Amino acid sequence: MEYVLKTNALKKCYGHYKALNGLTMNVPKGSIYGFVGRNGAGKTTLIRLICGLQEPTEGEYSIYGISNTKKEIIKSRRRMGAVVETPSIYLDMTARDNIKMQYRILGLPSFDGVSDILKLVGLESTGKKKAKNFSLGMRQRLGIAMALTGNPDFLILDEPVNGLDPQGIVEIRELILKLNREYGITILISS
Repeated sequence: MEYVLKTNALKKCYGHYKALNGLTMNVPKGSIYGFVGRNGAGKTTLIRLICGLQEPTEGEYSIYGISNTKKEIIKSRRRMGAVVETPSIYLDMTARDNIKMQYRILGLPSFDGVSDILKLVGLESTGKKKAKNFSLGMRQRLGIAMALTGNPDFLILDEPVNGLDPQGIVEIRELILKLNREYGITILISS
């Protein structure tokens, strides 16, 4: 079996506090992998480590078979999209302009695909409406849209249904299933 992510005895300490204490897990390619735990269990810490926002105290992980100790891990991370904690969106911009900004940040040569991403997440008809006027579910979908720029094949979502109403939860679940089944994206979800 091929694994997108493997962790081995991964630890992260903040002073005397152990946010992660020896986590070993394997995320199979093509799966939707749920990472469940109570508040403070280390879910976001794991995601921050994988995304390269922090370094582990001990242990190691690999993404697409490349160890976090190798410089090539940067190439593996380019295949990832992530929404860590709350979506990072520009509230005074439209959904389309948010996606275009993400294209610029990633250095993508054109805006081809912006309309496709907006349609995929159900935000194609938001027009000139600014993100600050979006519902929480719409903001979450915009965050996922931004994580999808660059065509990642591994998507990490940190509590994607947190605070959503029942309809919003259903919409996000359906989107996750669609991304996995129709686009073959491996998804790691914390909850």
